[in-house]
Amino acid sequence: MSTLRRRFFLTLLIAFLWTTVFARSGGAENAAANTAVTEGELAALLVRTLGLESGLPADPKPADYRTVLSGNRTYHFEAEDVYDTRGDNTSVRSYPLYGPFTGSGWLSGLAGSTKIRFTIFLPRAGEYSLHVVARGDGQQWQAGDRIFRVDSGSSLREAVAGKVDLPAGKQTITLILPPEGAVDSFTLSAAAVTPLEPLGGWDFAATLTWGRFAEVLASMRSLDSQLPVDGPGAVKNVSVADAAVLPATVETTAIDYLGAHTAAHWVRAGVGGARLEIPLQIPTAGVYGVRIRLLGEQVAVSLDSTKAIWPGKPYFSWFDLGLKRFAQGKHLLVLALPPMGGADVVELTRYKASPSEYLKLTGLPDAAGMPVPRSECVKYLKLAIDLMHGQK
Repeated sequence: MSTLRRRFFLTLLIAFLWTTVFARSGGAENAAANTAVTEGELAALLVRTLGLESGLPADPKPADYRTVLSGNRTYHFEAEDVYDTRGDNTSVRSYPLYGPFTGSGWLSGLAGSTKIRFTIFLPRAGEYSLHVVARGDGQQWQAGDRIFRVDSGSSLREAVAGKVDLPAGKQTITLILPPEGAVDSFTLSAAAVTPLEPLGGWDFAATLTWGRFAEVLASMRSLDSQLPVDGPGAVKNVSVADAAVLPATVETTAIDYLGAHTAAHWVRAGVGGARLEIPLQIPTAGVYGVRIRLLGEQVAVSLDSTKAIWPGKPYFSWFDLGLKRFAQGKHLLVLALPPMGGADVVELTRYKASPSEYLKLTGLPDAAGMPVPRSECVKYLKLAIDLMHGQK
């Protein structure tokens, strides 16, 4: 082969290799951009993008991401589970010497003052109310930069220590018990925030679809209130008298001089008030408006992670818990009625929460069941965060 021909073929080979490598490089980048995202990857991206990593442990599991994104900020701790077993001079008791207790036991103090250090982990920052179940007058609790004095008397009894701002992450709460004191548990509670998740919760292994992505972005931007009511039959009333397990301290009645009631009978508490548990059965995951018809000087309500206390009225009025995303299944609504307070019905209003409705709300492509490419996920997530900041 002549020198000229060898040079010609060598030039062709170099051109071929260059074109092939360049094409493959660009193709790899395009392939990565078009790779489908899992719901677990979106959850991790949300936590990172929104600056919530401090609420994750060093080796986070799917459950940790769910906790951070759930919006719940009420955390209960059993004292015997979180105290310093090596450094604290206390012992665990498992008999009701000072009254009923929760968990596997309670911590007993000494003849003198006893210092106990609790190490806990908070998934979300906030202004927390510290509730304690302990025994003894002159307890000294320290959380964050606040010190609280608590008096509980001679039995294990719940008391509110006070409020304190706490960051997410590892915390140390210190307690100095008075002589012969005891502690059972404590709870840190802050108002719930909007959960960041698809309807029905996360499925970390599943491929993210446009419909599920739209549900997440709508929760980020608080768009559920723009969903339409789901037509005729969307409103359902649950009679408290029929649904609740009624304690002996209440009675059912049909008197109507305290305002019109919706159910045939309503529940009235006695002079000591009453605690009512009302199970709500949700047939399909979705968005529901929740209202309760109550009377009384002050009414307290707990539903999943939502808690509310309202100044009441001496006649029946509606109290609105707002829109709730319910997973399919049973949800428990708890009412704390004041003395002579009353409860009539829980009203559930179902909203249209189909993937197509969420796609329209968020402006995503109308491809509900199709996978979301990585590049599109990042693009629309950034847009949603920019819109969130614009709303503030």
